[in-house]
Amino acid sequence: MSQTSFIAEAAKEYRTGADHPLLFELASAYGDFDQANKRLKALTGIRSFFPDQKTWAEFRQVLASPVEGEETPQEREWGDFQTPPRLVDQVCRCLANLPISPQVIIEPTYGLGNFILGALKYFPTAKLVYGVEIQQKYEWQLKLNLLTQVRQGSRPTTEIELHQDDIFTHQFSPEVLNAVSLLIIGNPPWVTNAELGGLNSRNLPPKRNLKALNGLDAMTGKSNFDLGEAVLLRLLKLFSHRRGTLALLCKNAVIKNMVKALLEQPFRISNMQALEIDAAREFNAAVDASLLVLEMGQPATFVCKVTTLKRPTDITKSFGWTRHQFVSDIESYETTYELDGVSPFLWRHGLKHDCAKIMELDGQNGAYTNGNNELVDIEPETNYWLLKSSDLRSFESAQARKKVIVTQHFLGEDTAGLKQQFPKLWSYLTKNSEYFARRKSRIYRDKPRFSIFGIGEYSFKPYKVAISGLYKEPCFSLVCPIDNRPVLLDDTCYFLGFDTYIEALFTASLLNSQIVTRFLGSIVFTDAKRPYTKEILMRIDLARVASLVTFETLKQFWQKVGYNPRVSITATDFEEFAQQLGHKGEPQKSLQLGLGI
Repeated sequence: MSQTSFIAEAAKEYRTGADHPLLFELASAYGDFDQANKRLKALTGIRSFFPDQKTWAEFRQVLASPVEGEETPQEREWGDFQTPPRLVDQVCRCLANLPISPQVIIEPTYGLGNFILGALKYFPTAKLVYGVEIQQKYEWQLKLNLLTQVRQGSRPTTEIELHQDDIFTHQFSPEVLNAVSLLIIGNPPWVTNAELGGLNSRNLPPKRNLKALNGLDAMTGKSNFDLGEAVLLRLLKLFSHRRGTLALLCKNAVIKNMVKALLEQPFRISNMQALEIDAAREFNAAVDASLLVLEMGQPATFVCKVTTLKRPTDITKSFGWTRHQFVSDIESYETTYELDGVSPFLWRHGLKHDCAKIMELDGQNGAYTNGNNELVDIEPETNYWLLKSSDLRSFESAQARKKVIVTQHFLGEDTAGLKQQFPKLWSYLTKNSEYFARRKSRIYRDKPRFSIFGIGEYSFKPYKVAISGLYKEPCFSLVCPIDNRPVLLDDTCYFLGFDTYIEALFTASLLNSQIVTRFLGSIVFTDAKRPYTKEILMRIDLARVASLVTFETLKQFWQKVGYNPRVSITATDFEEFAQQLGHKGEPQKSLQLGLGI
């Protein structure tokens, strides 16, 4: 859009409303933009209302033209969640009660400017409000909103400097960088870099592996982050050594990631609080979010207190670093921290194919159909029963609803041999090769045709203990063979593989014990998109759990869930299993101590 279009879009409602006389006066009273800027600075505080004579002329031209066209729809690519004035007022009032008296106020992504207007109201002694916004149309909407306040009798004494620029590359002025007392306030975008990439957005931060991930993790979901997370990290890098306060509305996941990264970042921040808000009510967004408030320019601390914006003094819990571990509830963790160690077994994630319509089959009476409702005739040994997260809601998952096609038995296996060994499968796959070509993930690039991931010798263990990564409450399910063949899990699940039923039974029972549930409750962030991850599960020291749980307790648990073991189980069996766990854990614990963890 041209400059004239941006001005016209922003001025539309003013030109047809009660504010039109004021705008008309401004347009007609001054023939020179220098004179107009002086007058407007006195009225609004904006240092340079018009950047040049051309813009001033365009502004006058717009006001003299008839109103035409529809308002340009808001573009989702910018991650817009404009903050309602009611919430802005609540945030600013909360900050004013701290109390703080900032000299310079920064709004890094000001949008419609509601936080700038709120800051002017609650911190009138500030010398400068400094705003950055990439969308030019918002700059003009804010300017005209300030003019509306003038007509209503409100004239700010604070100077305002607005920049239409990208926050990721913007160069802050020395006046701001060297400010004595700062307030950084606002609501950075909430979309992720993956969502922006899918929209072909221009508002992406520089391409960097911000989390220093390696290999597969850097190519998959772990490298995804919110745009707001990148904004927050840049602001802390620039200003955390200066005295002041940062108050940004963020997803809870962004706040958690920031606190977790503090041990590796030289940020000087302390007194962190996450004041929860109702994002569904305020933004119609199905996400957990809070106002992050912290002090800058202080010796670093690594704990964040959780409260609500409605009752900021009522602390519900604290999360962060304690005993060299990152936990979700420090007080609860103190009662179960002895379980925090290294799992004697290696947790795996389930099979990943990103082609469900072709790879997953629904079966009944020996006939199978794919996601396109097409009958599928392939060799029976090429598909296995499959469990998904929703299937893992009981102690033993005995029924499977779907089957999954398996094209490889280990990562990177050449699939060319399928043509000779399984001609029906090969014909089916090649017929539907267009679906595989649409897979966007980099993990399939330069790999054999029809490749899958999360596959290996462990996938075909007859007995498994599995958990969904998606649900808030943990439920560890015992998975046994169906039709004398191993059952596979999808990539929303994590599992352990075993050769014997007894090993799997004891492991599942211990993991469902009350002490493990309490421990997980102290380290898991249930508002995360995937609360249970391999990293979390590998922290459960099962040998220590076995030393604290009796065989009688296991029997009581089986009775409670209505489970009858498939074979006769004795206390001696459990003692032998516990001893084996101790031996399995010794090398890993020695390694842990050797690394100084």
